[in-house]
Amino acid sequence: MVTIAGSGMGEYNFDHLNLKFDKYEIIFCDQNYKTDLSNVKKGGFKFIKEAILQNLDREILYIVSGSPTFFSGAILILNVLKKENIAFKVIDNTSSLNYMLANEGVSLIKTGIVSLHGKTDIDLENLLTKDYTFVVCDEETPALLSEATSYLGDDDYSITLGEQFGYKEERFSKTNLDEMLQNPPKMPFSLLIKRNYKTLPTISSEDSIEHENGMITKSYKRHISLQNLDLQPNQLLWDVGAGSGSVSIDAYKRYKTKSILFEKNEKRAKMIENSLYAHKILSTKLYIGEASELYKQEQSRPQRIFVGGGGQKVISELDYLYTRLDADGLMVANFVTLEHLTRAITVLKDAKIKFDIKSISLTTYKMSLLMPEPERIMHQIIIKKKEND
Repeated sequence: MVTIAGSGMGEYNFDHLNLKFDKYEIIFCDQNYKTDLSNVKKGGFKFIKEAILQNLDREILYIVSGSPTFFSGAILILNVLKKENIAFKVIDNTSSLNYMLANEGVSLIKTGIVSLHGKTDIDLENLLTKDYTFVVCDEETPALLSEATSYLGDDDYSITLGEQFGYKEERFSKTNLDEMLQNPPKMPFSLLIKRNYKTLPTISSEDSIEHENGMITKSYKRHISLQNLDLQPNQLLWDVGAGSGSVSIDAYKRYKTKSILFEKNEKRAKMIENSLYAHKILSTKLYIGEASELYKQEQSRPQRIFVGGGGQKVISELDYLYTRLDADGLMVANFVTLEHLTRAITVLKDAKIKFDIKSISLTTYKMSLLMPEPERIMHQIIIKKKEND
């Protein structure tokens, strides 16, 4: 029989557990726990998981901090026990999530949960997508959140900081990311972030995005481009020759992707910045300058690349951009002139890179006269990277 119990919040000891410890043949716990019990074995999760599975014929107690059902390695062990039809018992305890929400009077239904403890990637599906976001933190969390929210204003969100739950020094306070960067909170700590703005439609209208005349991907073409990019949450998108930034903006709003935009025109770059603020776009970086120089300096490896501009230099380096894609990555490049399309085809054929082409056109009619207004045909090259390339 395997019993998995949460020790609650606070110091690493067994004080909050009302159990008869001598009934268990082996007690497993993290190496940080302080105990004089002779039947205790301490170690990291990998050691504990393997040891439990090797001693399933014995009476075992596995003690985890907080709640075993909240961001705990215990869940992985429970899945194995269920799969193997091995008897188990779970003794829950208070988690920092429940403690924080109870203190603030906030419903769990209105709360997204993000764990940044030991992680560098933020789950955009849960960050500020609900009224509140609860964040499991480590020392690097304030810096990660500051970078992710660089296009939010000071009034767009409010933060409640909870420090050292379960310790004598525990406290709640209102704070902001700048304060936490200057005066780091005491570990362990958690955050509850309240979103103070309403989300906008997932496909933005042309008039909601600042742009120069003709320098925006029309909404229906943008919709098709996003669809052909086959975006998934938390993927990284490079937007090369970003123009108005509309593709990256709607990629976040619709699919919760991260984006890096490259735009050489300073006026258009300023418009992009304004739109990123207006649409509350998270986890986005904007590079201003010659794209073909800047993306060579960028160290990230994108899962998706969209080429909406950049001129002849970028077109002549489509084969290079292909090499920068992550395994199983995908690139979509839009062209409105046959000259650029022909050049792109030549570059890809010379590099022996397989591609598909789609041509998209649309005719609209003015209601007053029902006069047709044909728009320029858009040619779209779609390139899927082979796993071993």
